Amino acid sequence: MGSFANFPARGRWALLVALTVACSSHTLLPLPDAAAIEPSSIEATSDTVAIPPFGSRQLVFHVRGPQGQAVPGAVMDFSIVDDPNTPGSGGAQLSFSSAITDDDGAVTLQVIAGQGLTEEKPLAFKVRASAGDAPTLDIPIFVTSVALASVEIVPVILDQSPLDPVAKIRVYFYDDTSCSNVSLANPAPPLRGMRTVTPAIFTNVVTSGVHAILGQAVDSQGSVVSEGCADVFGASLSAQQLTSVLLPLARLYPSPEGRFVAVSQFSFGSSLPGSESVQQTWSELSSDACDPARLWLDCTIDALSGSSAEDPLDCQPVDGGEGPLGELLTARRAVSDASSACADRLNLDARVYALFPASLDAWQLAGLPHELGQDLTGLTVESTLTVTAAGASNVFNVDHQLTALDLPGAAIHSSIPMSALAAPAPEAEFASGVSLAGQLNISTPPAHPHGFTLELGSATRFTFAASSLAPRLGVQATDVSAFVEALVNLATRDDSGTVLRGCDALDSLLCAEVEQAPGCVNAACLAGLKALAQLLDTSFSALDGQDLDFLLSGSAPIVDRDGDGHADALGSTSYDLGGPGVWSAMFKNRSGSASVYGSWTAERAAAPSP
Repeated sequence: MGSFANFPARGRWALLVALTVACSSHTLLPLPDAAAIEPSSIEATSDTVAIPPFGSRQLVFHVRGPQGQAVPGAVMDFSIVDDPNTPGSGGAQLSFSSAITDDDGAVTLQVIAGQGLTEEKPLAFKVRASAGDAPTLDIPIFVTSVALASVEIVPVILDQSPLDPVAKIRVYFYDDTSCSNVSLANPAPPLRGMRTVTPAIFTNVVTSGVHAILGQAVDSQGSVVSEGCADVFGASLSAQQLTSVLLPLARLYPSPEGRFVAVSQFSFGSSLPGSESVQQTWSELSSDACDPARLWLDCTIDALSGSSAEDPLDCQPVDGGEGPLGELLTARRAVSDASSACADRLNLDARVYALFPASLDAWQLAGLPHELGQDLTGLTVESTLTVTAAGASNVFNVDHQLTALDLPGAAIHSSIPMSALAAPAPEAEFASGVSLAGQLNISTPPAHPHGFTLELGSATRFTFAASSLAPRLGVQATDVSAFVEALVNLATRDDSGTVLRGCDALDSLLCAEVEQAPGCVNAACLAGLKALAQLLDTSFSALDGQDLDFLLSGSAPIVDRDGDGHADALGSTSYDLGGPGVWSAMFKNRSGSASVYGSWTAERAAAPSP
């Protein structure tokens, strides 16, 4: 025959009743009404028990039925459950492992403690009570000789949004643990269990060490909308009175971690430093009525003496410094009357200008400086941001890399890859990012400046060549040298039935003018045109800076469209989602610096294909 303990709990209760009846009468009586009451819940007189080492305490358990009524005659089982985070129960014992509830549905259990822990730390374990199909009840037991206190945890929700109504607040109390060891994303069940009644009161808290309190406000869907953790020092607690501790719960926002593709827009409201310098250089092609003939002559005559420190080859002839041939040519450039119209000037400039056909007007050289100004009215920056956790709450590292530039003010514009610009530093690693009130804030700390080498001058050169020079040449792409060569090749001269172009045409005219042998200025013309192309081309360097010439700081709303707690975008074109992000930028170049504001949005990059 099996032992009593081998019967199921419900069967043991019936068996005990049947045995009692059988011993008092030869006739089996029907079971009492109480037999119909199934245990539904178990309660204890205390939610925790503290016992000094080798001491004992009584703990009373009550078994309740479906309507909360007492369940007498119910069999209860008791056991010790060791906490896996402590070295066992220290040899603790129970007065019995099974008992039957009295008429009030109660059982009084004696818990006898063994050895505790040293260093004023409590030894912790649980006493588990079960009865029938009722949920088991675990009571934390602390074995300690340290003074004990009661703590009232009062959660306070900060910055609560009406869009995130709170359904309940969960409070966790971790004995002898700090918040640094508590996972906020997936908190482990504490020994005391989780409470949802606030304020939450915890008894038998030792007045030593550090205890972590964690609070989570959840909405009706069970999503955590506010959260906070605080460390409570045991020495700050009073054993004589209840200690109230406020626990701030900060509103949770989507995580900005991930890789994003960003587009930033900057508008240069005032003249960007360096832009006037570039425009002034290109205006030399049309500053005189005889241009480009006047400038062509300047460059050619200046090249007759070569280049030196005193007289560099910069298309600016020095009076008396360009040799005998230069003096002969310069003398013939004198204006014979007061008229400024090239057609009325009986001088060499007018004669060179006459080499150009009427189609020169279609080139609209006077419009080039204005087009340059239009190119520099704004800037679009394409980039990628990789946001990673920095190891502290709401603090992130931001790896920001520029990928392309675009000047949207140009008549013809397109993205220019940073690789084509050969910028030495298009990437800013580990800028400091802070998530605050649903915004990702990116700063420029001195140790890790959020700065780049932009190469704005190079980008302007690319755009200007494509939008202004190429259409005048009638080709798809060009550079400044090709433009200058094509411009002077518009000039022609008929030399005894042979049509000469460019430097050959100029040489034929000038050498005949000063009665010199053909070829007297051809080499100087070619050198002068090379100098002119270099002068125009290097003008864009006024827009380039040295080292880090583009510094950024700013912020953007963290946009979580699907509510999964992770950002789908940073900034948005929809103001219902917070609107675009904002940049404060510093542009620095050889001509000065300027502070410019910009806007930006960034979409999460698609995951790479497996």
